[in-house]
Amino acid sequence: MKYQKLLSTAVVLGGAVAFMTLGGISAEAKMKSITIGSNPAGSTYFLLAGGFAKLFQEQLKIRSTAQPHAGSSVYLPLMEKGEITLGLNSSLDSGLAYNGLGAYKGNATKKVRSIARIWILPYMYMVKESSGIKTVADLKGKKVVIKFKTNVSLAQTNRTILATAGLTEKDVTSIDSGGVVSGINMVIEGRAHATTVALAMPQMRKAHAAVPGGLRILHLGPKANDAFMQKGIAGLYTMRVKPSKRMPFVRQPTHIAAFDTYLNAGTTVSNDDAYAMAKAVHSQWKAMQKSYPPLRGVKQNKLVPSNNPIPFHPGAMKYYKEAGLWTDANEKQDAGRR
Repeated sequence: MKYQKLLSTAVVLGGAVAFMTLGGISAEAKMKSITIGSNPAGSTYFLLAGGFAKLFQEQLKIRSTAQPHAGSSVYLPLMEKGEITLGLNSSLDSGLAYNGLGAYKGNATKKVRSIARIWILPYMYMVKESSGIKTVADLKGKKVVIKFKTNVSLAQTNRTILATAGLTEKDVTSIDSGGVVSGINMVIEGRAHATTVALAMPQMRKAHAAVPGGLRILHLGPKANDAFMQKGIAGLYTMRVKPSKRMPFVRQPTHIAAFDTYLNAGTTVSNDDAYAMAKAVHSQWKAMQKSYPPLRGVKQNKLVPSNNPIPFHPGAMKYYKEAGLWTDANEKQDAGRR
């Protein structure tokens, strides 16, 4: 019920939002309006975009709007053209677009910059527990979802996960799916042995409870480390998850993949604007986390990771240096790409 209420709030924010007169934290921002690109209304991205629109309107006194699109591949190029101010983009899409790869070939977004990491998505292959499959290596010869029609970047992500066990697409029976939820249904119905999922998805808990014996998240293969994952696709890395009430399908401490969501800035965002946005996000982060549960996986001092696939905005970088969040590792990561 609470989640649905938040979604309703985001839908309201998706239209033109009335200007508010609450006390802001800074008069530094020079923009008159902000548009934040997101996935369609009803998605988590749209929920979060509405939250950031509210934040900037209250803190920076700037008219702010969450603007839904079919997906990142639609609005990332609009950010490059200066037609959208900000966007919520996965680290995977950000990296592909910045380097002009995949769906962004010939349409690289070299001028888009990051403001902050806002969401961590644990991501991995899942199977039925009754299948007896426990690791990625066990997928050899099995029916495995590789491509999602709704998200082109996940296909290369899935191939990278298979590669951690020395497998290629040719070592499995590759299956396409209409989306992540459709992939879950395919496994439940026996049309596929494995599909990749975001572990925090509510559909995963529902499916685990409905399937006799439940579901299982697989282990990455022995080649898995952050460098290997980054080479497969920029923005991907490894993490370890433990069993919990929220993730009962994690049967034991498990090595999985993960990627991030960033609040990125288009070409119309000045250094002063980016500074003010970064300051608003950082100073109000704990309050944002209370209102928007997906943000709770990122600690306030972890908004600026050093594995970012595209450079941080110079204005945001200035603020993070002043706030003591910018490290030598950040400097090394960004130095060669400014």
